[in-house]
Amino acid sequence: MMGPMEQLAQVLVLAVQLFVILDPPSSIPAFLALTERESSRKRAKLALTATWLILVLMVLFALAGNYLLTALGISLESLKLGGGLLLLALALDTLFGSFGSEEEGGDRGSAIVLVVTPLLVGPGTITTLIVLSAYYPAHVLLMAVAVASALAYACLRFSDVIYRLLGETGVKAASRLMAVLIAAIGCEMIHSALLAWGIAKA
Repeated sequence: MMGPMEQLAQVLVLAVQLFVILDPPSSIPAFLALTERESSRKRAKLALTATWLILVLMVLFALAGNYLLTALGISLESLKLGGGLLLLALALDTLFGSFGSEEEGGDRGSAIVLVVTPLLVGPGTITTLIVLSAYYPAHVLLMAVAVASALAYACLRFSDVIYRLLGETGVKAASRLMAVLIAAIGCEMIHSALLAWGIAKA
């Protein structure tokens, strides 16, 4: 059984991994564009609403992951291979595809949904949570989800400050750094699946 410090270290590692896959910096331009007519107070409220939605969705998939795999008859290795390929595709799209497409107009409730899903809690995040739920105790994963959600809130809440400090180029650079890390996580998932099938060697 792990001690408190080992559990804390595990929570922090998982939280960083989830934060990287959420990739809040890539959502800053979209969030600012969708809330540009709002006051600072209203923007803070929308950031909090978005964070609650992120938290609820992540908790749902963290807790229901194993049940979904069983119900759908999908092996963990198959999900890891598919999820790894998906993360690679998402990372390549961020690195070489269109960056931070902004949608304007519409009501602010719809804007929050657009920012949260698929920009933050998209297929890559969902797949990763389901895979992690098979390996880690629920309480460890849920604490990591809470920490990652809090970090995402900080990015959205202070998105205007971050954008002013880093500028468009800095935000893009941060997002691309996240994309490289996402690609690395995807490669590890693919390698792990191939190891389990005896196709690859350690």
